[in-house]
Amino acid sequence: MISVPNRRSAVPGGIAAALAVAGLAAALPWLGVSSYGQTLVYYAAYYLALGQAWNLMSGMTGYVSFAHGAFAGIGAYAVVIALNGDWRMLPALFAAAVAAVLASLVIGATSLRLRGIAFTFATLFFQELTLLILRKLPFTGGPGGLVLQQILPTWLPYVMMIALAAAATIAVAMLRRSRLGLRILALKGDEAAAVALGIDATRIKLALFCASAAIAGLAGAAHGLFAASLYPDVVFSVDISLVALAVPMIGGVATAIGPVVGAVLYVGIRELLQVVAPQLHLTIVGLLLLLVMLFLREGIAPAVAGSIRRRVRGAAVPSPAPEGSR
Repeated sequence: MISVPNRRSAVPGGIAAALAVAGLAAALPWLGVSSYGQTLVYYAAYYLALGQAWNLMSGMTGYVSFAHGAFAGIGAYAVVIALNGDWRMLPALFAAAVAAVLASLVIGATSLRLRGIAFTFATLFFQELTLLILRKLPFTGGPGGLVLQQILPTWLPYVMMIALAAAATIAVAMLRRSRLGLRILALKGDEAAAVALGIDATRIKLALFCASAAIAGLAGAAHGLFAASLYPDVVFSVDISLVALAVPMIGGVATAIGPVVGAVLYVGIRELLQVVAPQLHLTIVGLLLLLVMLFLREGIAPAVAGSIRRRVRGAAVPSPAPEGSR
């Protein structure tokens, strides 16, 4: 008889695995791995952090947001402006997270009472409005953008992004198995029924929106240090919000492992098409997302995990004895 592992024991085991993988990835610059390999790992971590930020809000509640690219852009601009103003690194990163949270409060307080497509369009409008404002403000460099005046070690933004991606993944895993996570999933299943049971839907959604914005803002800050040059049309491109949405939806919404799968797939697809058709990767990702929604509604990771569980259970059930052996 095969024993089924305790779900609670899976949490510490998953955290240990995430920390081990993150530690190995963070050590790549000192292990002789090429710059090309490090860049691939960095972008996988970047899109994983953005995907987990989106997952924390939209994946857990069902409120589809297109604002996370804007939160990342705000974090990037905030950290570069702060460092150019001679701030220290930690206060500059804190300012990036706070700026993203304040932006999420503005849109959350006005839009989280909306549902469905109305909320989605409100966040998309916020994304475009942020781009227009940043292009007009003099201290952001206008259309010409900003350049980081400090010279930082190349490993610093790399390690920061790896650490953030691991922390965001662990946070989603722990939240999913907590009492608060059960309440959030109840909101996603039937918000009216959850509110009738006494769950404060507005407060929970706003808190999640702020937390996910902080993660996206920090991801944008680390990427701003990595890029060193910020151009508003690039930093606030809607493509970033689309990728933040596609990564968890392809891998598995409201799961911790789903965005990991989605981020690796996205970076792999983008790299394969980089030489042949560099502008085609979003189209391919869109087609993959469509196929997942049609045939694997929960995403690739849950579908694979479910298939493995069914095979294990099938193997655990003894086959009936032949008639002649009785």
